[in-house]
Amino acid sequence: MSMIQSSAEQPDDRTNGQDATEARDILCLSGGAALMILGGGLAMTHPAIRRSAKAAISALMPEFQEPLKAGIRGVLPDLERYLRLKSM
Repeated sequence: MSMIQSSAEQPDDRTNGQDATEARDILCLSGGAALMILGGGLAMTHPAIRRSAKAAISALMPEFQEPLKAGIRGVLPDLERYLRLKSM
C-alpha cells in the first residue's frame, strides 16, 4: 500500500470532516433561498404588484387580515418604546 493517500481519502480541514459536496449543496440551497426572498421583496416594491398581491390575498384569506392588523397594533407601542430607549 502506498504511503501517499489520494485527496479523496483525506479529510478536508475547511469542512470539519463533512463531505465537501454536502457543504456545497447546503450553500447553494441557502443562497437560492436568499435570492428568492430578495426577488420577492424587490417585486413587492412596485406599487401595482403590491396592490395586485394584496387583492389576491384578501380574496383568498379574508379572515387572515384582522388578526394580523390586531397583532401589529399590539407590537407597535413596544417597538416605539424600544426605539426611544435605544436612542438615549
